[in-house]
Amino acid sequence: MKMKYVVIGAVAGGMTAAMKIRRNDDKAEIIVYDKDTDISYSGCSLAYYISGVIDNRKNIVPRDSQYFKKFNVDVKTDHEVLKVDVQNKKVIVKDLKTGNIFEDGFDKLIIATGAHPVIPQIEGIELEGIFVLRNVKDADRIKEFINNNLPKKALIVGGGYIGLEMAEALKVLGMDVCIVEKQENILPNLDSDMARLVESYLEENGVAIRKGTSVLRFEGDKRVKRAILSDGSKIEADFVLLAVGVRPSTKFLEESGIQLLPNGAIKVDEYMRTNIEGIFAAGDCAAVYFKLNGKTMYVPLGSTANKMGRIAGENATGGSMKFSGVLATSIFKVFDLTVAQTGYTEKMAQEDGIEYEVGHITKPHITTAYPGAEKMTIKALAELSSRKVIGAQIVGTKGVDKRIDVLATAIFAGLTTDDLFQLDLAYAPPFSSAKDPIHYVGMVMSNFLDKRKFNCTQEKLLEKMQKGEDFIVLDVRTPEQYKAKHIKGAINIPLEMLYEKMNELSREKQIIVYCNSGVSSNIAQNILQQNGFRKVYNLSGGISNVTLEQLLEKNTSDSFSSSSSPQV
Repeated sequence: MKMKYVVIGAVAGGMTAAMKIRRNDDKAEIIVYDKDTDISYSGCSLAYYISGVIDNRKNIVPRDSQYFKKFNVDVKTDHEVLKVDVQNKKVIVKDLKTGNIFEDGFDKLIIATGAHPVIPQIEGIELEGIFVLRNVKDADRIKEFINNNLPKKALIVGGGYIGLEMAEALKVLGMDVCIVEKQENILPNLDSDMARLVESYLEENGVAIRKGTSVLRFEGDKRVKRAILSDGSKIEADFVLLAVGVRPSTKFLEESGIQLLPNGAIKVDEYMRTNIEGIFAAGDCAAVYFKLNGKTMYVPLGSTANKMGRIAGENATGGSMKFSGVLATSIFKVFDLTVAQTGYTEKMAQEDGIEYEVGHITKPHITTAYPGAEKMTIKALAELSSRKVIGAQIVGTKGVDKRIDVLATAIFAGLTTDDLFQLDLAYAPPFSSAKDPIHYVGMVMSNFLDKRKFNCTQEKLLEKMQKGEDFIVLDVRTPEQYKAKHIKGAINIPLEMLYEKMNELSREKQIIVYCNSGVSSNIAQNILQQNGFRKVYNLSGGISNVTLEQLLEKNTSDSFSSSSSPQV
């Protein structure tokens, strides 16, 4: 019997599902409804379209409804589904061009309506020059406004991925840019230490950041001129982008009987089935589950939407393909910096009660003998009991994508830190180093897990200082480096002087040793441990990754030189 499939939504999840249905059933009737005019577009490319990096609109909207006719898939744009009648298996549809409302029946239904931007209730939000960015029409409106009005001062409300990508785009277009983020750090999905690395980079590139405050109101005469913040300050702005997150576009389902989560996301099982037989959901309108704990979460990403769409299309046609869950793996760039993450963050691990070890590894993306080597910082988490790698975050300028994908694969497969060291990765000087940064993650984390080495994060160090604990902070860099910047209260014994001066240190006190990135301090830790010092900790990632200003003292002439005695 000829089956009729209705798909609601014609972007990543919806069109992937529709085409999978067609490949599995060449006789099926397939109708796709979407209230937008543009379909099957690259939403993740919109910031680059606005900046002009992608200069042709067709590059982000490569296909239209006509394209899919050759596959006998009927895509109806400018058609909004108003209601789903699950009992009678039909949808109520409005033709947005004519206003005509009609019914259409289905045997199987796939919902892939995506998500829409959150628009906060802020006084003055109706003023001209205030935008959101979700689809191609939004991008068109932004480009038109910029071309016609030549704004000079841009305010971005929200410090997530879209906000940062647009910060770059607007700087490229010649604007001054300020980001306002109500949380204590931008990129709330990252751990704060890694987010602060990104903040420092943005400020170095001329992007102002205001944290821990929010917009109370916008002011202007028809067109926005300034924002008044909750801390009482003002920011002049003639262009505003609201980038405070998205919500599932599922309001039309609220009385349908299809189960929704509190945030509006459709609840699906591992086969993309809803609680109603014959109805599936995929993409940003649906929830997923986190592979490492099985808990439901909302992660609206294009890569996940495509995967979910394929699974929904397969199972709508009688298949039994399972979704394996997500690790919330993500990546983006801002200027020349790449930021990526996968798996657990520290905050997530703590919420789940997982006992873990954490380490920061700063290494060049290729061998330093080859021109162009640039450093990246990898933060890794490993579970104490299983030794499995459970999370990673990377900030760097080159080679980040390769490493985050290796780590995501390792986490997905349940590999341990010992396995990471054993991975047979490709090596040649233009591409990597003989010991890849991934290998170093394995070695360093295995040392921590085996308690051969002890680690101290900058947060733990600050906590020790605030508690007034009695310990030694040892800087093993050169006196010149020490004078430029060092940890408050640290003594300076350059590494080459450590054998000579170590007996001036107390073997009874805890010692926290550091260098720039952790290499020299690791050697110092070895020397001290093998000479009777039992409480030696390495500052994770070195001083180059310390972003807590309370820990730092800069440009000082006070230094314990290699010829002076620390007397501790």
